[in-house]
Amino acid sequence: MRSSGSAAPVEDTVRALRRLAPGAFLRSPPTPELRLLAAALRDCSPGALALRHPDAVARVVLGAQRRALRRAMTGFFGAEDPETARLVRAARLGAGAWREHGLRAAALGWAEVRGYRVLAGELCGVPVVPDEEDGRAAAELTVAALLPAVDAGEGGREILGSEVAGGASAFLDVRSVRVGERGFRVDVHADPPVEVLRDRAGLTLRALWWNGLGRVADDLGYEYLLLAKDPAGTGTVRHWCHPRPAPGARVLRLESAGYRGERQVLDRASAGSTAEVLVKLELTVRLGA
Repeated sequence: MRSSGSAAPVEDTVRALRRLAPGAFLRSPPTPELRLLAAALRDCSPGALALRHPDAVARVVLGAQRRALRRAMTGFFGAEDPETARLVRAARLGAGAWREHGLRAAALGWAEVRGYRVLAGELCGVPVVPDEEDGRAAAELTVAALLPAVDAGEGGREILGSEVAGGASAFLDVRSVRVGERGFRVDVHADPPVEVLRDRAGLTLRALWWNGLGRVADDLGYEYLLLAKDPAGTGTVRHWCHPRPAPGARVLRLESAGYRGERQVLDRASAGSTAEVLVKLELTVRLGA
């Protein structure tokens, strides 16, 4: 299962929160800064948070970057890049002023490579004014604090009726819509084209990989939160949505998040490229009893 607070871009999740179907259960953010930002997102775009509430954004982002630094210092999550390796070595030195100096320098290098402006500013003793990207990062952290946990149980009642004519893609097929106590699960089978051919570059693989759904709405105008998605390696992508379909809703509109295109020259393993292919297909399914 892949989830980082939400399985959709933060802008899409914020839009869904504003149009959320009745019956949703949202958590209360644990800090005053997150509660302030959650209230602001009702009418403020994620990128604009830094302009409206710069202090709260800076504190939220700094807290997350400090937590990431502490995790990296342990070395438990790998130290493949040079900056992380230096950080882990500095953290394992003995106590004393030399250790503190080396650790601060290593932490600063680690933060700068990752673009952690707010943390780097703190380590240098120079406060940083948060920018639009910091606002988006704070919005993602706020959304993660709001969303309920995913219920990955296999139970639930099948409510998939039929696919509405004209709403389908040749590559996508909705296999199941199962409703549970607090939400519903949508299984979509993806069969995008894959081909191997020989061109001027040699033997080449060209493929499209589906990114899953990006938006779920109904015929009443409500939207639903995409809490997680799981490709499962079977061609079928499973999506966990919240809350349950609204009373009176008869149709779900499932908007594709697009495809990831890949081109790989098989004769030379190092040659290849990937790109996001933004194809906004919409699957429309009718709900049964």
